[in-house]
Amino acid sequence: MKKAGLTLAGVAVLGTAAVVGTTVVSGGDATPTTSVAAKKELGAQSGNAGQSERKNGQKCTDKRVARGKRHFAGTWTRWENRDPWTVSGWGPGTLNAATSYTVGHTVTISVGATVESINTVLGYQGNKQWQRSLGYTPTLKEKKHYRLDIGRAYKIYQFDVYEPTGRWMADLSGMGRSQCVGLHDVYVGKGKALWFWKLDHRLRVTPKKKR
Repeated sequence: MKKAGLTLAGVAVLGTAAVVGTTVVSGGDATPTTSVAAKKELGAQSGNAGQSERKNGQKCTDKRVARGKRHFAGTWTRWENRDPWTVSGWGPGTLNAATSYTVGHTVTISVGATVESINTVLGYQGNKQWQRSLGYTPTLKEKKHYRLDIGRAYKIYQFDVYEPTGRWMADLSGMGRSQCVGLHDVYVGKGKALWFWKLDHRLRVTPKKKR
């Protein structure tokens, strides 16, 4: 018969409760962050003492989370050589771009952190799309072939990701229960998010070999 239990981050949780520690283990240039000190129910499952003893001292983890504050890491503009992000034509006259473009924020590196924790650190919804118009119609003054490129400009933000980590502690009472104790934040790495800033453009004369 299959025994019921709670699985957390790929590890079967066999204990009834665990105390969340307040010690921070960090790496790199991460800002130390203290976990919420609280008792956390992780579930329990009946079994034998031998199984509990075998788990004793092994690592147990909770879901990875983003903590602290976001860090500005510069700007970046994405240019794409395809429709609708590029338009070309002959002058004199005007060159009309698309009516609207799909733009938005995106999280490019999450390091496995939960969506909720990432959104909280960023202060906005990390993955979101909407429509935006360019609001620019170039005038082509000469009889030449022109090309208009439309780019998406972003502000880059980084954030720190941690993994609450503890150790299984065996219960030798004969009930076969184990507890995940001493949970504390272990630094995992940096995540990255792109916050949409604006639509950019560049107009240039197209060389003959690229027409």
